[in-house]
Amino acid sequence: MAHRFWFRLVLLLVMIFSGHIVYAADKMVIGWIEQVRLEAVGLTFLAKIDTGADNSSIKAEILEKYQRDGVEWIRFRITNKQAQSVVLEREVVRYANIKAKKGPRIRRPVVLLGLCLGKDYRKIQVNLAERKRFKYHMLIGRSFLKGFYLVDSELKHTASPDCNDKEKN
Repeated sequence: MAHRFWFRLVLLLVMIFSGHIVYAADKMVIGWIEQVRLEAVGLTFLAKIDTGADNSSIKAEILEKYQRDGVEWIRFRITNKQAQSVVLEREVVRYANIKAKKGPRIRRPVVLLGLCLGKDYRKIQVNLAERKRFKYHMLIGRSFLKGFYLVDSELKHTASPDCNDKEKN
């Protein structure tokens, strides 16, 4: 028993002096469900924080794909749980190939959206998804979380969007 205590103590000291704990303290702790705001339109969403997903996605109804100056653009509608809806147009930055649990891979358009979580505002790549069978209209993946957040699966609603009218996009 005594050797376990000393082993844990030495491990803790190594972590402290190697900077791991200090580094973790620099990150904001959030829960597995958080409120986020799309700054371009001011719509808020309850988003599932998903450390198993590479990228973020949002429920969107694709209205039209078209070319503008030789570049592919997309017009889509997003609606939150409060039935607030807006139509947006964005350049398609790429397509994501999503592994479906059942069936073939799904190819989704990816656009840049300005997102506010807590006091953090960033433009991120978000894939446009049907998400009909999902409870949450938005999913936040690792590409947004990495380097900024720690996710505590016991918590919910720890950070209200407060980005003080950052750049609208």
